[in-house]
Amino acid sequence: MNKHWKIIAPLLLLLISGAIFVVYKQDLLGSHTSIQKISDTSDGSMQSYLQQAQQLSTSNQSATTTVTFLAVGDIMLSRDIAVEIQKSGSADSPFLGMADVLRGTDFNFANLEGPVAPTVKDEVIGGNSLTFGDASSSLQGLKDFNFQIINLANNHAWDQGLGGIDATIKTLDKLGIAHEGTGDNLDQAWTPAIVAANGIKICFVGAAYGTNTGGSEAAQYVAEIADVTHLKSAIATAKSECDFVVATMHAGTEYTRTPNQQQITFAHTAIDDGADIVIGAHPHWVQPIEKYCPSASPPLPPGEDVPMQRGTGEGADNCSNPKYIFYSLGNFIFDQDFSQDTMQGLTLKITISKNSSQNPLAPGAATSDDLQGQRQFATLDSIQLLPVIIQNSQARPATADEEKNILNKIGQTENTLK
Repeated sequence: MNKHWKIIAPLLLLLISGAIFVVYKQDLLGSHTSIQKISDTSDGSMQSYLQQAQQLSTSNQSATTTVTFLAVGDIMLSRDIAVEIQKSGSADSPFLGMADVLRGTDFNFANLEGPVAPTVKDEVIGGNSLTFGDASSSLQGLKDFNFQIINLANNHAWDQGLGGIDATIKTLDKLGIAHEGTGDNLDQAWTPAIVAANGIKICFVGAAYGTNTGGSEAAQYVAEIADVTHLKSAIATAKSECDFVVATMHAGTEYTRTPNQQQITFAHTAIDDGADIVIGAHPHWVQPIEKYCPSASPPLPPGEDVPMQRGTGEGADNCSNPKYIFYSLGNFIFDQDFSQDTMQGLTLKITISKNSSQNPLAPGAATSDDLQGQRQFATLDSIQLLPVIIQNSQARPATADEEKNILNKIGQTENTLK
């Protein structure tokens, strides 16, 4: 019997090792995942082989996966931007100055300032109208430059009425671009949008301070930041479905550097409820960054204090899991060329990672949770601050001097955050 096992047992180990290789083949060939090596530690006896085989079949293998995405400010594709798109004959033209950056990430996020026009006659081309209407064809540029998630909750969402909201959603759906903030009803508007990359799921929840027109009717289709009940529910849903939660807001006082209380309240509430980061737009100027501590976060051990604003109810000036709030990224693609501040913007290159323990023989092991069923969430690795300049209806990376000037305006001396 032992003689037969000496032949069978090595084959059993080979089979198990082969299964592990198949499970991780994709990771080995192209993802950002690292795995542990498995070695034969048996002493040649049947019992030793069986013991090691059992350990291999039930053990967890540690893996780390990363995702990098770019977040940019307001994109407006009407008025003079529409004129430039027509002149160039390509919806890609506004993005060409940032082509390498936009195509160097797993995906990109932006706020689309203004809806798709329901008909050609509703399109807004040239002029200074405060009513926006994009040609549906102009959204192709978003697709071509890796924008996989778009916020639609903003003050211009109702510029073309319900027809504009419907046309925008249909256009983005056709392009395969996820969207947040508007819908056929308020529940849809607050439904988290999901982007999956490299085995990590990121949820986006977005809301605006309101709309320029439409009043209570528009409020049935556009998520608003004052709706705390829906915000809490949306983030709870996002936490149950995703590894990382981004809350986006379209709010603030235009052409000012300081966030108002409405922005602060929404951002703090979103993080206290479980959001991992808050990204804002609307003021058309870049606004300061806040490192905020959730109200439920425990303090750091003595000697590791990190000063920051504290969530309500805690009273301490330090915590173990601070979160970032970007009150306004300013403009990214816009025709507001009347001042330096409106032609400056900030983009964020955000890298997150997920460590997970996996059964190497289990189906879907690359994204499974640990054997005890404990949820493994993604965490923030770093945020690179990339200032931009809008020039000739295109965004481009800022020069070193321009970058320093923009960051100085918001009190930043470093261009990388952790």
